[in-house]
Amino acid sequence: MNSSCERQPTPYIMIASKNMCLQLVIFLCIVNSVTALVSTTGNFLVVVTIWRTPSLHSPSFVLLSGLALSDLAVGLIAQPIFVVLNSADIYDNCDLFSVLYRVHPYLSSQLLVVTFATVCATAVDRFLALKIHLRYRELVTVRRALFCLLSIWLTSTILALWILLHHPTGVIGGITLVVVVLFITVTCYVKIFHIVRHHQNQIANQFQVPQSCVQTSVPNIARYRKSVRSLLYIAGFFCVSNMFWVFWVIAKYLMNSNYEDEMELVMRILVSLSYLNSCFNPFLYCWRIGEIRQAMKEQLKKMC
Repeated sequence: MNSSCERQPTPYIMIASKNMCLQLVIFLCIVNSVTALVSTTGNFLVVVTIWRTPSLHSPSFVLLSGLALSDLAVGLIAQPIFVVLNSADIYDNCDLFSVLYRVHPYLSSQLLVVTFATVCATAVDRFLALKIHLRYRELVTVRRALFCLLSIWLTSTILALWILLHHPTGVIGGITLVVVVLFITVTCYVKIFHIVRHHQNQIANQFQVPQSCVQTSVPNIARYRKSVRSLLYIAGFFCVSNMFWVFWVIAKYLMNSNYEDEMELVMRILVSLSYLNSCFNPFLYCWRIGEIRQAMKEQLKKMC
């Protein structure tokens, strides 16, 4: 550590200043710089495409734009801060490192909660579209979807501040919220597939047609199932990219304090992996959702 660090000891763990895995920290800076650029560009195009295309002004696409907005914030704010944090570690800038080490977890936890809650909101939206399909357009409106997104952002901000100011109780509150949101999301998707299968069986028995013909006989059900599967891809990729945090938290509490440096390095790798979700989501939207793909082509033509 340099002389300034010796005069003002910092309680935060600086890996590169201890000559541990310096090359890996540099590699994480490069990877996050590139993916931040891709994430910012891709999600910006998704948000602009949805809001400039009147045919996409529906509650489902509004919620999807909220998901793209949180990914845009990751690429535009969280990842650059993470890169500067690691750069401060590399150059032994203890003052800057200490400040960013506090700011970055706050932003990361806020955006993580926003993304998690928005994924849950999309699942609830698809469940309501199937459960109350006759009154869906009356009850679920664009204005209410916007209000839902605003509530999610406000709640995540309060929760992140709670974690920052009262860390132990804030973490417990955050874990509780994540468990509740995960339970609601899984329950909605399980009920969706149960209702769809039951509905298809009823149609097949009524018309006495093979099960393989039901999908072609009822195009609305086929389109609905495609939209649900697209959202499942998005939710599944999000869960996979963030599930390793659970193992990291468990390992952190079980392992000896002598491995703090190694756990810190693993934490930074997991942060980089979770940020990849924001980078790949725009490609996932274009691959799975034809309306967004076609509308984005039109927007790119206008921009060019």
